[in-house]
Amino acid sequence: MRRTEEQMIAALEAKIESLKVQAERKKVTKNPALRSISTAVKAIDKALAVCEDQPTRRALDEARATLNACLMLNGVVTSSGTRSQAPRGRRGNAQIEDWSRTLFDYVKQHPGQRGEQIAAALGTDVLTMRRPMKALIGAGRIRTEGQRRGMTYHIG
Repeated sequence: MRRTEEQMIAALEAKIESLKVQAERKKVTKNPALRSISTAVKAIDKALAVCEDQPTRRALDEARATLNACLMLNGVVTSSGTRSQAPRGRRGNAQIEDWSRTLFDYVKQHPGQRGEQIAAALGTDVLTMRRPMKALIGAGRIRTEGQRRGMTYHIG
């Protein structure tokens, strides 16, 4: 079966986004400062996964947001490398909370993007981010505009 022009364009756009993410990873590995900041963000993510103390979680969240902002100022789209490679399926609450935090930070920095754009920038697919995004929308932290594939996400 032959692919339509729209399908071929979508595949090429996905490949372009994939190459952009790959170039950003190379950028991080070449720059020692960005590499250290990226490592610190991953360490904070691990600490957040096991931390139950609310004041400590708030402090870690603030530190993570600051480091993410620093990476974004240097043109690096922040995402944890292992998260995007995790298999799809049932996720624990810790993973959903972690993805929710990542999605919220991204939408805060890039309002008005569609789901496909957000997924490509974070190196994942739309299905992986669907459940955490619905949780954020349900909590009123993110709001939507438009319908279906034209839907854009904004801070609530």
